[in-house]
Amino acid sequence: MKLKEIMKYPVITVKSEATLKACGDLLQEHNINGAPVVDNDHVVGVITRADIFRSVLPRYPEIYKDEQQFMDLAYIETRIDKVTKMKVSEVMASPAMTLDKETSVLKAGSILTLRRIKQMPVMEEDALVGIITLKDIFRHIIEMAGKS
Repeated sequence: MKLKEIMKYPVITVKSEATLKACGDLLQEHNINGAPVVDNDHVVGVITRADIFRSVLPRYPEIYKDEQQFMDLAYIETRIDKVTKMKVSEVMASPAMTLDKETSVLKAGSILTLRRIKQMPVMEEDALVGIITLKDIFRHIIEMAGKS
C-alpha cells in the first residue's frame, strides 16, 4: 500500500512569518501535532508543538544558573511572551524532510521511526499533496492485522 492511499489532505499549513503564538493556536484549533511551513507554494520547513515548547524552555546553562527564577511569575511570563513575538522561521526544522506519495506505508513508517519524527509532508514532485503521521500508519497496520 502507498502513502497516497492513507495520507491526510487537505493539509493545514503555516507561513514562515507567522508568530509562534498564531502557529500554536492553529495547531490547537485543528488538534494536530505539527504542520508544514509553506511560502510561495513551496514547503520550506516543518513546525511542531515540541519546537514551540522548546523555544520557551530555558536552555541547559540557564537551568543551573538560578533555580529560583523558575518560581518567579514575571520570569515565566517573559519566557512565554517570547511565543507571541518569535516567528515560525526562527524555530522550524528546515529544510523539510518529505516523502513521495508513491512511498510504501511500511517504508514511510520505518523512516519516521528511525528519524524520530511524528509526521512528514507528502509530495508529488514539488507539490504538497498530503501529510502522513505515525498515528495514521499505526492505524493502517492495526486495521490490516484485523483483516488477516
